[in-house]
Amino acid sequence: MLERLLLKHLTKKGKIGYFVGVVVLFALLAVYLFGIADYSMDRGRNPFFIGMIILNLSWAGVSYALWKKPKEEEGAATKEEVLEK
Repeated sequence: MLERLLLKHLTKKGKIGYFVGVVVLFALLAVYLFGIADYSMDRGRNPFFIGMIILNLSWAGVSYALWKKPKEEEGAATKEEVLEK
């Protein structure tokens, strides 16, 4: 649901960056929890899912700030229209 709302407002490069970033951050979280912090699948399940939610929301905000589509005003003239006048 978050992705559908967010993807409407991102550029093509932003969509790619968003999904790559989410996958990388989830992988880093899993490596940290299960590799470095030595959680088991039973003990690490809740921290992993909570971390996924936090990382997804924070990366969505970063992606929106970096790659949002520029607003096109309805009354604004394009460069070609200005040059023709």
